[in-house]
Amino acid sequence: MNTPLKKRLGPLQRVSSAALLCALGVFLCCASALAQDKVDDNESIDIDIRGAIRRALIPLALPPVSGDNAEVAREINEVLRQDLTLSGYFSILPADSIFFDLSSDGMTASTINFENWFNVGASGVVKGAFKESAGQVKMDMRLFLVERGIQANLKWQPSTADRVSLRNEVHEFANAIIEFYTGNRGIFGTRISFSARARSGEKHIYVMDVDGAALQRITEGNGLNILPSFGAGGIYYTGYARGNPDLYFWKGGQSRLVSSQPGQNSGGAFCKGKLAVTLSREGSNTDIYVVHPLTGEIQARLTDHWGIDTSPTWSPDCSQIAFVSDRSGTPQIYLMKADGSEQRRLTFKGKYNTAPDWSPKGDVVAFCARDERGAHDIFTVDMTGFIERLTQDQGSNEEPSYSPDGNYIVFVSSRGGAGSRIYIMTADGQSQHLITRQGGGFGTPSWGGR
Repeated sequence: MNTPLKKRLGPLQRVSSAALLCALGVFLCCASALAQDKVDDNESIDIDIRGAIRRALIPLALPPVSGDNAEVAREINEVLRQDLTLSGYFSILPADSIFFDLSSDGMTASTINFENWFNVGASGVVKGAFKESAGQVKMDMRLFLVERGIQANLKWQPSTADRVSLRNEVHEFANAIIEFYTGNRGIFGTRISFSARARSGEKHIYVMDVDGAALQRITEGNGLNILPSFGAGGIYYTGYARGNPDLYFWKGGQSRLVSSQPGQNSGGAFCKGKLAVTLSREGSNTDIYVVHPLTGEIQARLTDHWGIDTSPTWSPDCSQIAFVSDRSGTPQIYLMKADGSEQRRLTFKGKYNTAPDWSPKGDVVAFCARDERGAHDIFTVDMTGFIERLTQDQGSNEEPSYSPDGNYIVFVSSRGGAGSRIYIMTADGQSQHLITRQGGGFGTPSWGGR
């Protein structure tokens, strides 16, 4: 996947009031349609981009694992290769670069010819073997450091798994490799939720693994279901099953109605027992509220403004909320304290800034901005207002959501001409990869825990 260039953002578009109402009042789901609005190209804004240092990728060799079942071997090889590639830290050596006979190489430091691996450019080499018996797969996976000629001490032990949980065990081994090199456990084993249109025409909420596997639909019935977000051990989403955009909570295979105020009920941003939502309350302008996370009982009103306020996202310590408001005339990112006090504008560059998500590290808020071409791209803004661009020149890129550790972002992109699909990238934007395996029309991804 090509790395996006980081440079100044040119003229950003001015959106009409009708387009703004569509974008902010109807759950920010109309962004792609808004790209067709007329714009004023005479107004330009520069966004300064901090120069990013290219991260050097670690060259790893992944020779095929050995075992007594070709299908199991293929699954282990494919999952491990994909995980380490998606991590953005490694360059996997192509198989045709290995010029020597692998059968002469062993599984211990004393039986591996490290000079051969050094000559093909490997910094590390992963060796693996397994045995299958009665549906149980016993894996022995190891990482060796070529320059030092030793086995790495990973936080992982040889394990046994059935065929259903085999992928998870491989994920854990990949996580251990990532932790060894970076000090941070990998994100494989976490889940991503999103909305997508089913073949029957309805729009439903799905969850999948980070690598796009284990796809599961969690909503039933007819109608529209959008805007999933993880919290309280389940997933909040907005659904139209009763004809009104109501807020639901899914957990353990069951959905329950949480908030059904007349008008819009959306947002579902959960943090330490508090649930921030967007309510329009009988057709009035949308505002941010805190409601009980299970009953929907209103506990506090945080904004009360003539402008449209929407899309709340909590700081990691739950002391602040970032949100979108058009009170300045165009949608911008704002901050406020958890009780609604000290509201202030955060973004002053750009005319259409939406879909904020606060990094779990607490330092920046990711958001989507619209440029002069009608394309959307993903940026971050720190607490001083400094903006950095993460995507560029690859279709429209929208709806960022951070991984639980703050090291990655999931988003939707129209690049490739196959409709909106789901990608993940490192939090600096340098490594970007497609993770949905087929189809298009995906929206509003949310990244949750394990």
